[in-house]
Order: sequence, then C-alpha cells, then structure tokens
Amino acid sequence: MEREELRGKIEEIAEQTLGARLSEEESLKECGVDSLGLVALVVGIEEEFGFSFCDSDLQPENLQTLTDLIELAGKYV
Repeated sequence: MEREELRGKIEEIAEQTLGARLSEEESLKECGVDSLGLVALVVGIEEEFGFSFCDSDLQPENLQTLTDLIELAGKYV
C-alpha cells in the first residue's frame, strides 16, 4: 500500500473514531488525541487493515505523531 493511501486511511479512522484531524507537523497530543483516544485509534487501524500490532511496537515513543503511525502500520500492510 502506498504511503499516501495509508496516511489517508489513518486520518479517516482518526476523524471517524475521535473526531480529530491529524497533522504530520503536530504530535498526536497536540491534535487532541489523549491516551484513551490513542488506544481507540490503534484498534481502529488494526480493524481496518486486519492485523494486530506486536506489543513491542506499541511503546509510547513509537506512537507520537501521524508519521509514526504511518510508518508503524506500513510494516504490517
């Protein structure tokens, strides 16, 4: 899957699940995503693409920005 397509899907999941608009220039926290929102976003990504992230990938330092989410999901799709 192309990076831009993956980005679009993740942005769509965030908007549908959280009502948040994600930006590659701001952290997820700055975009209004709290810890519970991040869990919902991760679950939404897993459901959309049909995989489960490895626990080792779900470390806070791996989930700071939209770019982090795109790169992480890209490992699985």
